[in-house]
Amino acid sequence: MEVCTASTTDSFASRALHLHRFIRRRLVAGILGRRGEAATPAAAAPLPRARRIGEDGLGVDALLLKPSSPSALFSPYFLVAVEAGGYARGLALLALYPALRALPHGARVRAMAMVAFCGLRRDEAARIGRAVLPRHFFRAAADVPALEAVGALPEGVKVAAVTRSFPAVMVDAFLTEYVGFDVVVGAEVKGGARYVTGVMEGGELDTERLGLALKRTEKKKKKDYPRPMVFHDGRLAFTPTPAAVLAMYIYLPFAVALAVVRIAIYVLLPWRLSSVVAGLTGVRVRVIGPTPTPAAAEDGAAAAEPRGGRLYACNHRTLLDPVGIACALRRPVAAVTYSLSRLSEVLSPIPLRRLTRSRDEDRRRMSSMLARGDVVVCPEGTTCREPYLLRFSPLFAELAAEVTPVAVDARTAVFYATSPSPVAKSFDSVHFLMNPRPEYIVQFLEAVNTESGKSSIEVANEVQRALASALGFEGTALTRKDKYLLLAGNEGVVKTK
Repeated sequence: MEVCTASTTDSFASRALHLHRFIRRRLVAGILGRRGEAATPAAAAPLPRARRIGEDGLGVDALLLKPSSPSALFSPYFLVAVEAGGYARGLALLALYPALRALPHGARVRAMAMVAFCGLRRDEAARIGRAVLPRHFFRAAADVPALEAVGALPEGVKVAAVTRSFPAVMVDAFLTEYVGFDVVVGAEVKGGARYVTGVMEGGELDTERLGLALKRTEKKKKKDYPRPMVFHDGRLAFTPTPAAVLAMYIYLPFAVALAVVRIAIYVLLPWRLSSVVAGLTGVRVRVIGPTPTPAAAEDGAAAAEPRGGRLYACNHRTLLDPVGIACALRRPVAAVTYSLSRLSEVLSPIPLRRLTRSRDEDRRRMSSMLARGDVVVCPEGTTCREPYLLRFSPLFAELAAEVTPVAVDARTAVFYATSPSPVAKSFDSVHFLMNPRPEYIVQFLEAVNTESGKSSIEVANEVQRALASALGFEGTALTRKDKYLLLAGNEGVVKTK
């Protein structure tokens, strides 16, 4: 009887183990785009299929690159070249690309890596992989839904992403932080502690190395994936195919001249005239709904003492948000900001005032400006490119009896106008005006009473919700610190005067 029971137990355990392995393989096969044995050839999906490597490895190159586009490899390497090495390095890669296309795939990958990475700082190469390339892969990857299926795996399953077309530093952040792979296995870029040479090494892969990589990593909570992308960096707002990049380099000299002309228009001409003339050069400011009247006009001529200006609170898309609001109002407004370069301060057509992040001092400065006229404040404290709103600082809700929310959105086709780098930030406004047809959309919402008995935090949240509803964005609790830790590796604190 005991022998029979033991035999039954062993049989059940064996069947359970086989069932576990079967389910596990089916889940992984689902990510690979495979079908069951009963599937007919006609039902097979035309999507590219990743190659399974070992027991728990997925070759992801076919999912990251569009097979229909022979230039798919060019775009990620060009982004590394131009965003980390500058426009000259990007131009060199573009000039070499016709010759590189004639090389076999492996040699082409190594040559492009050499051009893109040679001489870069190791931390800068990692920053590009973390802050710039994930946006490209989200936008241009051949099969993002298949990659995102990793998030549907059970908690106990580990999956490694294997790449032979990219150094691991280019795809590690995207695949592990956004998609949910446990580890990325691929070639490394040789170099010293601070700089890289661009030579790829360690691209050979065997199941022993794959298993060792999985053993060293901790299991991810798959239910947390895929994650939305809220922050990203980089100047190029388009997918850099060779044809698009060639067009950009041809347009670049004209873009610089166009930006200089537009800056001169806003700085030298009166407000009522500057918007009209700037419109002739392609700049568009579209206003949705009525614009508020000046606060002084509402008091009437018989007012005993001046009321001061109106307080506008807007979401933050670029440094030019207050300028766009001033164009919509057809009158100048003042603005406050935390980080302001000397160049931006000189070129600004409206008064700007630096904030110090000291609550009492910032309240004093903003109140002083508000007593003299209209003031625009961006409670998020930093810009966000994607359709999300960061947490609003409640200080603005303590400055006036009411605040007017303003929903703004900036649209560009070639260059993004935001950057976390102190040096690059100086040219944010210039890059916005370098676009062929930059556009601002401004919508003034109903004023919010700040003396209704609600706390300043509740008022700030109410303004955030109103702006999110008007723009179709999603409100978050993320802050400036979260953005800069991801994109720049610091907390975004700058010295103020």
